[in-house]
This record gives sequence, C-alpha cells and structure tokens, in this order.
Amino acid sequence: MSFVRHRRWVAVVAVVTLALLADGVVADDPQPPRPPPAAPPTEPPQGVETPPGPPQPSAAAPLLAVPPPGQTAPARTPPMPSATQASDLALALGVEQSLVAALAKVRAHSVSVLNLRRDPQGNLATAGVGSGVIVNEQGKDAHLWVITNVHVTAGSEALDVVTSDGRRWRVTTEDQIERYDFALLRFVDKPKGLKGVKIDSTASQCLCEGAWVLATGNPFFLALDGQPVCTLGVISGTDRILGGEYFYGNAIQHDAEVNPGNSGGPLWNSKGQLIGINGKIASRPGAPGAGPSNSGASFSIPIHQVSAFLKELIKPADAQSGFLGITAETSTNAAGNPAGARVTAFERGSPANIGDPKDRPLAAGDVIEKISLGGKGFKVLTATDLTNAVVLYPSDTKVSISYRRGSKTFTWSGLLGKGG
Repeated sequence: MSFVRHRRWVAVVAVVTLALLADGVVADDPQPPRPPPAAPPTEPPQGVETPPGPPQPSAAAPLLAVPPPGQTAPARTPPMPSATQASDLALALGVEQSLVAALAKVRAHSVSVLNLRRDPQGNLATAGVGSGVIVNEQGKDAHLWVITNVHVTAGSEALDVVTSDGRRWRVTTEDQIERYDFALLRFVDKPKGLKGVKIDSTASQCLCEGAWVLATGNPFFLALDGQPVCTLGVISGTDRILGGEYFYGNAIQHDAEVNPGNSGGPLWNSKGQLIGINGKIASRPGAPGAGPSNSGASFSIPIHQVSAFLKELIKPADAQSGFLGITAETSTNAAGNPAGARVTAFERGSPANIGDPKDRPLAAGDVIEKISLGGKGFKVLTATDLTNAVVLYPSDTKVSISYRRGSKTFTWSGLLGKGG
C-alpha cells in the first residue's frame, strides 16, 4: 500500500469513527470484543509439511465496534450522572420552577399604562406607553389602585390601563410624589374581576446582591394585549442615589432588562413579592436613528419608599415629599473611616438653616452624626445615609439632627419642608 493510499485509509477511518461516535455506535468506554470463533482445525495430509502462514492478527480491540452485516448495533446506554451532578441539576430545575411559579402568581397584577393626548382632529390617541402595577390598599371609597411613574403620566389628557385579561380601563391620577417619580392612579369605574397585590414594605428592606428578580411590563408596546412581558435578572446593588429631573434614593440596581415602555412596572423577587417600581436605566447611545439602548443597569424605586407615602397619597390633601435642603459630603476620622455627613451648603428655604440662633440651626462645616425622623433614629456615617433616610418621609415630619461642631455636639429639631 502506498503512503498516499495509507493516509486516505486513515482519514476514512477517522471520519467514520466520528460519525459513529455522534450516533452513539461507539461506546465511551468500549469493552474488548469477543474474539471471532476459531475455525475447526484441519489435519494436513500425511507426509505433507504445512507451510508457514502469514502472521496472525493480534486480539486487540478493533477500531470500530461495527456489527456484522444484517445486525443492528445495541442501544447505547447513556452514562449515569454522579450524585453531585444530579444534585446540581435538581437545584437548577427547582430554581426555574420557582421563578415560573412566581411569574404565574404575579402577572395578573401588571398592567400597561396608555398616555392619551388629543390629535389634530381632537380625538384622544396614544402618545406614550408605560407600565404599572395594581395594588390593594384600603382607602375611603376604593381599595384597588395602580402605581406607576410620574414620567409615564406626564402631559396626558387622559389615561387608560390595559389589564392582563385584555380589558381597557379609564383611570385618573389620584396623587403623586413628583420629586420621587411615583404616582397613584384611581379606576374611574369599579374594577370588577381584578385583584391587587398587597404591599409588604419589608420585602425591599433586606435585599441581597445576586438575588433573582423578575421585571414585568410593556416594553416596546409588546404588551398592549394586556399580557406582560417578563425579564429576569439579579440584584446588582442597593441604596443607589440618582439625580436628575426625578430624584431616586435607596434605589435598587438590577440587570433585568428594562426598556422603553417598562417604566412604572413592577419588580418582583423570586417569591412573587413586590419589591420595587422600575423607573430609570443607565443607557448608551443607540445606532443612528434609534433611541438609547439598555446597558444592563436598571434602577427601581424600593417599595418601602412608596409604602411610606401611600396613605398620604390616598388622603384628600396633596402629598409632598419631605425637604431638608442640605448638601453634604462624607466626613472621615483620623483612621480614614466614614464618620458622618459634613454640611457643605444649603438649598434655598432649608428648614435646617433658619430660625433663632438659640434653636441651634446647622451651618456649613457641621458634621451630622444622627438623624431622627418621625421618631425613628438613623445613624449617619456617610452623606448617602443622610439622603436615604430623608427620602422615606413626607413633608411636615418631625426631624431631629445631632451634629458635631468642632469638639462640641448639638441638636437641632424642626419639621421637614415641602419638596414636591
């Protein structure tokens, strides 16, 4: 056999081997084949010497476990997973099943919100679309409400919501906390056949980074039939602060996809508990002619912040966010550790900077070490601690601040102003 023919033969054998491996013909750990039955011995004629024959092949296993003609290869038995692999697989399937069950539990509470404005002919037409969530909170004459973002309802001349059963309902804005970007909507007609989620304010207060979350809503107008779109992610961080037209404090950062149309929609944990209202994304510029795209960083208003204002939103009087009007930076001690919030400036009308000197109003350079709001105390180690405490309280909340000026400690008490 020439060298070229030998190479071709090797290549053919390799191709056949790979094909048989793919079909499961060749076992991962083939057993040595049984040797072919030996031919019955023949006696040479007497007086005739048997010439030496060619070398006999060794009993090594053939390259391919190819069955004889007319026979099929035995079915291949798949390898059994180890105990560890089986445990990991069961765990993964359990997580998947719990997430599917959570979605089935909550999707009926998610709604699409339609921002309606009059077209040139005077007809109401959809000018923008967002999302919302139906919540159950007893008011004077209603117990089902819709929570969404202020920026979803802004500029509307009328508002409709589409529920998961495909029905369309007219709603109105009951009240809103404009500064913090959440609004409470009321159904015009009695919402028969609908159910709301009961808010548990503790659900968003002990969040762990890496925990699974589900976002439901109406991204890119894909849920106009009422069936919410679901995206999955994990919590990336908590207690984020974001400025801009709407101020977010204590915000939940996660990587569940939130796109245009998702704003105002709910964020759920893996148990189906409402933990936030989706609102902002960190975006990057899109392609020419396209809008911004999601960068994987989404931000939600924690539900315990919304809950802190809910009763105020339901009351007849307009609800207002609390206003302290202090700009601060984190102060550090000699060891370089955070040791309070140093006041750097005051916004106009700050209640903490006005009053009789005997009331000990704060001044630039003072270091805030503790703040008490509505009777609940918060230790202040950083400027973030101060901000995240204040955003949880409405206007006219009693506030007391313990601060350090030089080597002395003082206390100022007053009321939070109106922040809008």
